[in-house]
Amino acid sequence: MSEFKIPPISTLAGSSFVGYFRILRHGKVAERSYLKVLLTTLVVLIRAPFQLWENLVFGIKISRASPFAQPLFILGHWRSGTTLLHNVLCQDPRASYLTTYASVFPNNMASTWIFKTFLKMNMPEKRPSDGVALHTDFPQEDEFAFGNMQPNAYYNFFYFPSRYQQYYDRAVHHAGMDEREIDRWYRTYDKLLKKAAVASSGERMIVKNPVNTARIGKLLQLYPDAKFIYIQRNPIEVFLSTRRFFQQLMPTLCLEEPPTKSFMDDMILNVYDRMMHDYEEQRSLIPAKNLLEIRYEVFAEAPLVTLEAIERNLLDRDPAPALSNYSAYLNTQKSHRTNTYDVEEADLQHVLKCLRPHMSRSGYALPESIKAVTSTQGRSEPPN
Repeated sequence: MSEFKIPPISTLAGSSFVGYFRILRHGKVAERSYLKVLLTTLVVLIRAPFQLWENLVFGIKISRASPFAQPLFILGHWRSGTTLLHNVLCQDPRASYLTTYASVFPNNMASTWIFKTFLKMNMPEKRPSDGVALHTDFPQEDEFAFGNMQPNAYYNFFYFPSRYQQYYDRAVHHAGMDEREIDRWYRTYDKLLKKAAVASSGERMIVKNPVNTARIGKLLQLYPDAKFIYIQRNPIEVFLSTRRFFQQLMPTLCLEEPPTKSFMDDMILNVYDRMMHDYEEQRSLIPAKNLLEIRYEVFAEAPLVTLEAIERNLLDRDPAPALSNYSAYLNTQKSHRTNTYDVEEADLQHVLKCLRPHMSRSGYALPESIKAVTSTQGRSEPPN
């Protein structure tokens, strides 16, 4: 896989004019990012007139659309298998989903003829860490899009990681937000999903967003009969994979000085702990018939068995119309190999100490794919 890099333009290029400057105001832009901010500002200014057209076009489309079906939300920490599950489920022709294009330009979904071309020219072919193919029309999670429509989204931490705890508090718990901001948060999220549903013309929205793992109560306020799939994976594998993912992605998105390795490790462990706590605290709010919990290891071993259970037991429908599409997609993924890791002994023991309560609670042990080494000499990690 080629090295993951994006041009000196931030994903904030697709944000609203006011939201863009609010986000910048709350962080300290490093000198290394001045050019990126300048070029991003130009794109935001160029896009602004097209947003007026957007509001008109989608305002009409949403008002004329059929009643919005209750979405299916895929929950789980980053690197838990959420992307694979999302991509498979979106192969069903009845599915609606947010595209990669819409995740960056949610305010310009009526102007794809201009901005999709721009994105195609500047987007890498594969995702960091796992080599998953990227395309403007592929399914994508919605937190970047949400942040480009209003400023209280967790993914703002990619731009200013030093503020990740404040972003989590606001995006997940609405800490420090007034009633007007909270009302806008709800209305904007609903608008985003409705726009995506109208644009893709499917029967049910399939939504994948790890941050939603921690805000079930808020989702249920919007969609009381929504369906949920929670996918979990061995916490130590999740940590190491998230670390690798963020190490490659963070420098391309960060507008302040990139975080140190130790800071990033602490951030991942802290957010993992908070997210799992928030999930456990809220999961009982979901009616039992609307929640299916699965393990990544089981899904990876027998994906069609898991998918049939989703169709029959969660979505309460005949799986036959979708299974052939699911099978065809899975056949294209057979060459994918799970990463293995060589980790320094002291590093591994520290991470295990932090994650052991979660591993014990979910019945996980240290997997064979992770090996402790005594020094960095000869340490290697296979390519993706």
